[in-house]
Amino acid sequence: MSLQLESTLGRAFGTSAVLVCDAADGLELRERADLGCLLLTAAVDVAEIIDAASVAAGVPLPAEPGMINTAHERLALWLSPRSWLVQCGIEAEGELAARLNGTFPDRRLHAALFTDYLCWLELRGAGSVDVLQDASFVSLERNGLAVGHAKRTLVAGITGVIVRHSEIDWLIGIERSRARYFTEWLTTTRTTICASRRQEQ
Repeated sequence: MSLQLESTLGRAFGTSAVLVCDAADGLELRERADLGCLLLTAAVDVAEIIDAASVAAGVPLPAEPGMINTAHERLALWLSPRSWLVQCGIEAEGELAARLNGTFPDRRLHAALFTDYLCWLELRGAGSVDVLQDASFVSLERNGLAVGHAKRTLVAGITGVIVRHSEIDWLIGIERSRARYFTEWLTTTRTTICASRRQEQ
Protein backbone atom coordinates (compact mmCIF):
# COMPACT_ATOMS: atom_id res chain seq x y z
CA MET A 1 0.00 0.00 0.00
CA SER A 2 1.40 3.41 -1.00
CA LEU A 3 0.86 6.46 1.14
CA GLN A 4 0.40 9.82 -0.60
CA LEU A 5 1.09 12.86 1.53
CA GLU A 6 -1.26 15.79 1.07
CA SER A 7 -1.12 19.38 2.26
CA THR A 8 -3.69 20.98 4.53
CA LEU A 9 -5.79 21.96 1.51
CA GLY A 10 -5.40 18.69 -0.38
CA ARG A 11 -2.48 19.63 -2.66
CA ALA A 12 0.69 17.61 -3.09
CA PHE A 13 2.78 17.86 0.08
CA GLY A 14 6.01 19.79 -0.36
CA THR A 15 4.74 21.91 -3.26
CA SER A 16 3.63 25.48 -3.84
CA ALA A 17 0.13 25.43 -5.36
CA VAL A 18 -1.99 28.28 -6.73
CA LEU A 19 -5.45 28.43 -5.14
CA VAL A 20 -6.75 31.70 -6.64
CA CYS A 21 -5.37 33.64 -9.58
CA ASP A 22 -7.32 36.67 -10.81
CA ALA A 23 -5.35 38.86 -13.21
CA ALA A 24 -8.16 41.40 -13.49
CA ASP A 25 -8.23 41.94 -9.75
CA GLY A 26 -4.47 41.61 -9.42
CA LEU A 27 -4.65 38.89 -6.78
CA GLU A 28 -2.96 35.53 -6.37
CA LEU A 29 -3.33 33.14 -3.43
CA ARG A 30 -0.94 30.23 -3.15
CA GLU A 31 -0.62 27.46 -0.56
CA ARG A 32 3.03 27.08 0.46
CA ALA A 33 3.14 23.42 1.42
CA ASP A 34 6.85 23.49 0.59
CA LEU A 35 7.66 25.48 3.75
CA GLY A 36 8.80 23.79 6.93
CA CYS A 37 8.58 25.63 10.25
CA LEU A 38 10.21 25.40 13.67
CA LEU A 39 9.14 27.04 16.92
CA LEU A 40 12.14 28.14 18.97
CA THR A 41 11.62 28.85 22.68
CA ALA A 42 14.25 30.19 25.07
CA ALA A 43 14.22 29.24 28.75
CA VAL A 44 16.79 31.89 29.72
CA ASP A 45 17.58 35.51 28.94
CA VAL A 46 17.70 35.81 25.16
CA ALA A 47 21.04 37.61 25.32
CA GLU A 48 22.62 34.36 26.56
CA ILE A 49 21.65 32.27 23.54
CA ILE A 50 20.73 34.44 20.56
CA ASP A 51 24.16 34.50 18.89
CA ALA A 52 24.73 30.73 19.08
CA ALA A 53 21.10 30.06 18.14
CA SER A 54 21.38 32.30 15.08
CA VAL A 55 24.48 30.42 13.89
CA ALA A 56 22.76 27.05 14.39
CA ALA A 57 19.58 28.26 12.67
CA GLY A 58 21.48 29.63 9.70
CA VAL A 59 19.59 32.93 9.93
CA PRO A 60 19.89 35.80 12.44
CA LEU A 61 17.12 35.60 15.04
CA PRO A 62 15.43 39.02 15.36
CA ALA A 63 15.81 40.73 18.72
CA GLU A 64 13.08 43.35 18.25
CA PRO A 65 9.26 42.97 18.13
CA GLY A 66 7.84 42.52 14.66
CA MET A 67 11.18 42.11 12.90
CA ILE A 68 12.00 39.40 10.38
CA ASN A 69 15.36 38.28 8.99
CA THR A 70 16.15 36.14 5.96
CA ALA A 71 19.27 34.22 4.97
CA HIS A 72 20.10 31.02 3.11
CA GLU A 73 16.46 30.52 2.00
CA ARG A 74 15.32 30.71 5.62
CA LEU A 75 13.16 33.23 7.42
CA ALA A 76 13.14 33.98 11.14
CA LEU A 77 10.45 36.10 12.73
CA TRP A 78 10.10 37.49 16.25
CA LEU A 79 7.11 35.89 17.95
CA SER A 80 7.58 36.97 21.57
CA PRO A 81 10.45 38.15 23.79
CA ARG A 82 11.61 34.53 24.10
CA SER A 83 10.31 32.79 20.99
CA TRP A 84 10.70 32.79 17.21
CA LEU A 85 9.36 31.01 14.17
CA VAL A 86 11.97 29.82 11.68
CA GLN A 87 10.94 28.76 8.18
CA CYS A 88 13.02 26.46 6.02
CA GLY A 89 12.52 23.99 3.22
CA ILE A 90 10.18 21.18 4.24
CA GLU A 91 12.96 18.65 3.68
CA ALA A 92 15.34 20.49 6.05
CA GLU A 93 13.17 20.90 9.16
CA GLY A 94 14.21 17.67 10.92
CA GLU A 95 17.92 18.25 10.42
CA LEU A 96 17.62 21.91 11.46
CA ALA A 97 15.72 21.02 14.65
CA ALA A 98 18.36 18.40 15.51
CA ARG A 99 21.15 20.92 14.97
CA LEU A 100 19.51 23.54 17.19
CA ASN A 101 18.69 21.10 19.97
CA GLY A 102 22.19 19.64 19.73
CA THR A 103 23.62 23.12 20.19
CA PHE A 104 21.63 23.48 23.42
CA PRO A 105 21.59 20.07 25.14
CA ASP A 106 20.83 21.90 28.39
CA ARG A 107 17.56 23.07 26.77
CA ARG A 108 18.26 26.76 27.27
CA LEU A 109 16.73 26.86 23.79
CA HIS A 110 14.38 24.24 22.39
CA ALA A 111 13.38 23.77 18.75
CA ALA A 112 10.03 22.05 18.10
CA LEU A 113 8.72 20.90 14.72
CA PHE A 114 5.86 23.27 13.89
CA THR A 115 5.06 22.51 10.25
CA ASP A 116 1.94 20.52 11.08
CA TYR A 117 0.48 23.34 13.16
CA LEU A 118 0.35 26.14 10.59
CA CYS A 119 -0.80 26.36 6.99
CA TRP A 120 1.22 28.99 5.12
CA LEU A 121 -0.51 31.00 2.41
CA GLU A 122 1.14 33.46 0.07
CA LEU A 123 -1.07 36.39 -0.98
CA ARG A 124 0.16 38.87 -3.56
CA GLY A 125 -1.11 41.51 -5.92
CA ALA A 126 -2.67 44.97 -5.84
CA GLY A 127 -5.95 43.57 -4.51
CA SER A 128 -4.31 41.97 -1.47
CA VAL A 129 -4.30 45.07 0.74
CA ASP A 130 -8.07 45.60 0.46
CA VAL A 131 -8.77 41.98 1.35
CA LEU A 132 -6.45 41.96 4.37
CA GLN A 133 -7.70 45.29 5.66
CA ASP A 134 -11.19 43.82 5.67
CA ALA A 135 -9.91 40.71 7.44
CA SER A 136 -7.58 42.08 10.07
CA PHE A 137 -7.66 44.24 13.18
CA VAL A 138 -4.05 45.33 12.63
CA SER A 139 -3.38 48.42 10.53
CA LEU A 140 -1.69 47.52 7.26
CA GLU A 141 -0.68 51.05 6.44
CA ARG A 142 2.96 52.14 6.34
CA ASN A 143 3.13 52.85 10.08
CA GLY A 144 1.03 49.83 11.05
CA LEU A 145 2.77 46.83 9.51
CA ALA A 146 5.82 47.93 7.59
CA VAL A 147 7.53 45.94 4.85
CA GLY A 148 9.99 43.50 6.40
CA HIS A 149 7.92 43.04 9.54
CA ALA A 150 5.50 40.45 10.92
CA LYS A 151 2.55 40.55 13.28
CA ARG A 152 0.61 37.94 15.21
CA THR A 153 -2.99 39.10 15.06
CA LEU A 154 -6.58 38.14 14.28
CA VAL A 155 -7.22 37.56 10.59
CA ALA A 156 -10.88 36.94 9.69
CA GLY A 157 -11.43 36.16 13.37
CA ILE A 158 -8.65 33.55 13.42
CA THR A 159 -5.33 33.90 15.20
CA GLY A 160 -2.63 34.06 12.56
CA VAL A 161 0.77 35.44 11.64
CA ILE A 162 1.09 38.01 8.83
CA VAL A 163 4.48 38.64 7.22
CA ARG A 164 4.79 41.63 4.88
CA HIS A 165 7.48 40.98 2.26
CA SER A 166 6.62 43.97 0.07
CA GLU A 167 3.82 46.51 -0.35
CA ILE A 168 1.64 43.86 -2.03
CA ASP A 169 3.32 40.56 -1.11
CA TRP A 170 2.29 38.75 2.09
CA LEU A 171 2.83 35.44 3.82
CA ILE A 172 0.07 34.35 6.20
CA GLY A 173 0.28 31.51 8.72
CA ILE A 174 -3.11 30.14 9.78
CA GLU A 175 -3.83 27.29 12.18
CA ARG A 176 -4.22 24.31 9.86
CA SER A 177 -7.63 23.28 11.21
CA ARG A 178 -8.99 26.70 10.15
CA ALA A 179 -7.14 27.00 6.84
CA ARG A 180 -9.99 25.85 4.62
CA TYR A 181 -12.41 28.23 6.32
CA PHE A 182 -9.93 31.09 5.88
CA THR A 183 -9.37 30.47 2.16
CA GLU A 184 -13.12 30.27 1.57
CA TRP A 185 -13.62 33.47 3.56
CA LEU A 186 -10.91 35.24 1.59
CA THR A 187 -12.42 34.17 -1.74
CA THR A 188 -15.85 35.40 -0.67
CA THR A 189 -14.43 38.69 0.56
CA ARG A 190 -12.55 39.22 -2.71
CA THR A 191 -15.76 38.60 -4.68
CA THR A 192 -17.67 41.07 -2.50
CA ILE A 193 -15.02 43.76 -2.90
CA CYS A 194 -14.93 43.29 -6.69
CA ALA A 195 -18.73 43.51 -6.91
CA SER A 196 -18.71 46.71 -4.83
CA ARG A 197 -16.10 48.26 -7.11
CA ARG A 198 -18.14 47.45 -10.21
CA GLN A 199 -21.20 49.12 -8.70
CA GLU A 200 -19.19 52.24 -7.98
CA GLN A 201 -17.97 52.52 -11.56
